[in-house]
Amino acid sequence: MQSILTFGEILKTLAKMEALLSNLAEYYTVVEQRSAIDDALIAQFQAKATELQAAAAALLTIEYDPEDPEGP
Repeated sequence: MQSILTFGEILKTLAKMEALLSNLAEYYTVVEQRSAIDDALIAQFQAKATELQAAAAALLTIEYDPEDPEGP
């Protein structure tokens, strides 16, 4: 099961992203109000998160076929 290494990297990256989002929440709470640019970047982040969620869901639909010439 070599995929466990990839999942480990993904989870590590997600944990870092969660920490960064928490930092932004703190920043917007006590340091500075969000700007229009911040709002645009947050919207871009939300769009990417939606894409990633769809890609993760698509992984659940993949059927293993060792005979597939198009395989990895």
